[in-house]
Amino acid sequence: MAKEKLSTQQNEVKVPPSSGRLFFIDPNKRGAALRVFLAGVMALILFSVVINSYVQLNEVYTEISAANTQLGELRSENVRMQTELEGKASISNIKDYAEQYLGLQQLDKSQIQYIQIQTEDEVVIDAEQQNIFVTIKHWFEDLVAYLRG
Repeated sequence: MAKEKLSTQQNEVKVPPSSGRLFFIDPNKRGAALRVFLAGVMALILFSVVINSYVQLNEVYTEISAANTQLGELRSENVRMQTELEGKASISNIKDYAEQYLGLQQLDKSQIQYIQIQTEDEVVIDAEQQNIFVTIKHWFEDLVAYLRG
């Protein structure tokens, strides 16, 4: 019987005296609620930072897409303008402009005059009188130039 009383006393839970309070927090566990609250606040802050970063990333992707669209439009405009420029700078357009607005005419064979240019002209400069040493020096320079090719 003594053993039965001992085992029942060990299993008994001490109930704090009710002092009119609805909740009773054990003094050893008073900081736990504060820690849980702070952890929740930190999780909420981290969640909001992640959401904010995704929003900013989405804005940057939208700007990149708009810039790529504008780049495509500008490239197609460039191709159109290049084609227009090539059309205006064609030989037939230049010929028509020269005949109509500038009053130029195409040459016929009677207006063409040919001249002959002599291709083997030589310019000879009289050598100044030099002393013998300068003449020998020039002869050696010419010899070395000849041998080198």
